[in-house]
Parts: sequence; structure tokens; C-alpha cells
Amino acid sequence: MASMPKKPKRPPPPCPSWVWSSTSDTHTAKDRCWFGDDYIPFKSYVTDIAGGWVEVIGMGTITLSTRGSPFQTGPHSHSFLRLKNVLHTPAMLCNIIGKPIMEDYTVIPTPSSPDISGIIVANFNGSIQAYFKPMGQGPMLYQVQTHQPPSGHEFGISPLCPNGTYLIHAFWSEHERRRFEIFKASGLIRASGVGELTLAEKRWFREKRMSEEGIVLAYGLDYNRRQHREEGRAIMRILKSQAQNEPNFPIPEGHA
Repeated sequence: MASMPKKPKRPPPPCPSWVWSSTSDTHTAKDRCWFGDDYIPFKSYVTDIAGGWVEVIGMGTITLSTRGSPFQTGPHSHSFLRLKNVLHTPAMLCNIIGKPIMEDYTVIPTPSSPDISGIIVANFNGSIQAYFKPMGQGPMLYQVQTHQPPSGHEFGISPLCPNGTYLIHAFWSEHERRRFEIFKASGLIRASGVGELTLAEKRWFREKRMSEEGIVLAYGLDYNRRQHREEGRAIMRILKSQAQNEPNFPIPEGHA
């Protein structure tokens, strides 16, 4: 009898597609590896224009490696976008850059250009920090031309089909934003240790149908690495604190 295939213990490669959505009021990213050291586990959700919803499991800052021009090569072609308060949404189709980018950058669309479909300019010095791929190379979306994946990773395959039609949106409600601010102010964003789970903790997580391996994989970590397992336990303890302080976590209507 053939054995059942084992579940992978490593996360998939990061999604390379970053789409500018001028109507979205937040940034979202699919993969944990994009985020920096200020990452905070947090359970929430975003909605789309059709009323659907996608789970949020964290938030943090992302420094996105980009190319400033399609005509430059070498070290001078490398640039970056610093995106603040990005929501971690593993189930989202792709990564989204929303309206908050306008706080630090200016987006200039040029959809009819054959080489690029627009640029992103830094407000503080006017330098071009990124450009959008030409529309002729894919769907009619403003896709940032990335330069490098997060350190230690290789890009996955884009989920966007060249001839596909997409509505890319993400909205984070004022209610959920207030929940996050209250959570930060509570001091519960730091876990009390990364050691092995106690028997009481294991029992609590079992009741919630949460496992150490499952959390590690859900947050884009590698279960084969000790440091990642420790981070997974820290995340579990933060989520436990959040759940115990918010027993009636809101679920969008129609999706209970």
C-alpha cells in the first residue's frame, strides 16, 4: 500500500507579484519572509470590493527590493520601497501596495508607455524608487518590478496570468485598526519566553486546534530550524494572550 505523502515542513517560496491598488486603504503581503524585525502577530481580517474577506495574521514593516529603471544595470539599478504597517495575509492572491504609500512616495502612472507603466518617486528627494512593468507583459495591473527576493529565498511563480482579469483590493476597517492599537497598548505583543510549551499550554492549544508545527508553517517559518520553532512558540503565546483578552473576536458577517 502506498504511503500518504508527508506535509511539507518548509514554507513555499515568496510570491513575487506586488500590485499597486489605488483604491486599497492598506498594504498586504502573503509571505512572512518579507517582514522585518518589528513584525507583530495579530488576528484580524481585510475585505475586498465584493464583500469577501481574507484572514490577517500579523503586521510589520517591509523593505521591498526594487529596480528604479528598466534601462539601468549593475549596482545602480537597485533601489527599494519602505512599506509601513503591512498586513500579513497568506491567503491573498498576491501582494498589494495600497494608498498609504502616498505618505512617503508619489505614484505616477503611464499605462500607455511601451517600456514601463509608471514610476514611484520618493517624496523626500524626488528619486525614482521603483517602476511598474509594462502592461503588455501581463494583466492590466500596475506591477512593481522587484529586484531581489528576501535574503535566503528564491522567488516563486507569479499567481497572475498574463491574459487574466483581476480586481485587486484590500480594505482594513477602522474597527480593526482600533483593535490593533488597543492590542499594542496592552503590552501583549511580546511573548513570555520561547521555551518548550507547558502541559497547560499544550492542552489550551489542542482545544483551539492549534499545533506548533501548524503555526510555524502558517507563519512562513521552517520547522526544521530551531530558531524558527522558537519563534513559532513565541507567536503561539502572543496569539493565546490576544485570544484570552478578546474572547469574542469578531468574524465578518456570513463567514462564521
